[in-house]
Amino acid sequence: RPLIEQSANNLDNFGHGYMLLALQAYLPSLHPLDCEINKEPNNCESAKGWSLTLLYLSLLMFAIGEGCMRACIPLLGGDQFSNDDPKETHLKSTFLSWIKFANSVGALMGLVFLVWIENNLGWALGFMISALIVLVGLFVAASGLPFYRTQKPNGSPLKGILQVLVTSSKKRQVATIDVIELQEIGAADSVDGEGKYDSKSTGTTRVEELTKAITQMLPIFISCLLIYLPFTLLMTLTIQVGSTMDKGIGAIQIPSASLIAIPTAFHMLMQPCYRQILTPLLKRFTGHTHGITPLQSIGAGSVCGVAAACLAALVETRRLTVAEQHGLTSTGAGVPMSVFWLVLQFFLLSIMDAASFSGLIEFIKSESSPEMKLVAPAAQSIVAGIAAWLACAFIQLVNNASRHGDGGRGWLDGADFNRTRLDRFFLLLAALELVALINYAFWARRYAKTQQSSGTGLVGDSSEN
Repeated sequence: RPLIEQSANNLDNFGHGYMLLALQAYLPSLHPLDCEINKEPNNCESAKGWSLTLLYLSLLMFAIGEGCMRACIPLLGGDQFSNDDPKETHLKSTFLSWIKFANSVGALMGLVFLVWIENNLGWALGFMISALIVLVGLFVAASGLPFYRTQKPNGSPLKGILQVLVTSSKKRQVATIDVIELQEIGAADSVDGEGKYDSKSTGTTRVEELTKAITQMLPIFISCLLIYLPFTLLMTLTIQVGSTMDKGIGAIQIPSASLIAIPTAFHMLMQPCYRQILTPLLKRFTGHTHGITPLQSIGAGSVCGVAAACLAALVETRRLTVAEQHGLTSTGAGVPMSVFWLVLQFFLLSIMDAASFSGLIEFIKSESSPEMKLVAPAAQSIVAGIAAWLACAFIQLVNNASRHGDGGRGWLDGADFNRTRLDRFFLLLAALELVALINYAFWARRYAKTQQSSGTGLVGDSSEN
């Protein structure tokens, strides 16, 4: 279907998800009894039965809407500009930068205003306002229908990937085919006509080229998966640790849910700074159009991830020391240490987010076929999603393994962060990110050399790492 229809449907999923959440938050029969989870974690009742099903359904609709929107909106905007006109090509690049900036602004406003509404006026009102905002966005997007450049769909990008899988499966059975059968197949193709044979040959060649390209890019995808895993845990745990610290700015207290506004603000400010300042500066030294190549961007983000994990371990060691000095290791009370100790690691994680995540998208766009370029944002989201699932399994693995020491208590056991050993866990994440970086550097350099020797690809314009 055309991108505008897909975008409208995804906005609709957004709205339905928020409406279901608002309904569940408003009706007492659809959610457990209210409780102070930070003060009485053992007395809070979990959602069960129909309430839990409705919650998962609303989150599923929200996830589908967000995931598809991330892929459709940039493509719909890109269709409004012609690649044949240099001016429109420049405008297209500017538009994509403004899209990222607008996403950050919207997230920042939600984290400040909507969180305040939910904390002070109720979750039901907060979700309902979110649904109304999505509905307004749908009407605004629909108002441009008479003016949009709409391109008819030219097949699915997934068709090529399925052809690769089918071709790979058939190649395993080639050895069982008799030579006489191959001759008969060749004779039949000759009888069918030269044009038909050429068409089949061309199609087979394209599938083989796509198979080769995906095979060469696969180690990069797996390496990025390992890079993203520590990032997911670092960002999540840093926000949770911040909720136990002093969140005051004078007389103003920052809500725990708004702490993610700090890296979001950094991400928002880095977009124009990178484009207007850093890119021209790097371009003078590297000669690359974008300052550095996509593979170098991913590597730079991973370096920031290693630094962020090491810094997180140092700050957590300091926080645990303060908690012990004030006798807070068994009470679970807030630690008298400013949350702004976390600003630098938030800044490093924001750089990693902007560099590594955007770098993978640009890598896919620059190295894949025109059909595959359309799924670049979706492919990046899939890699990040798998990394998030692996992060959950990694926490369980580390927690089970660490129970063999410290009196049978795991590093991450319990809801009291003053009794956990997050300092050790952050050091483990630093080691994991370093190993992931070394692994990535090997495969990135190998990929760059392969592309240089074959004279294809855009990353071969400058050496990696």
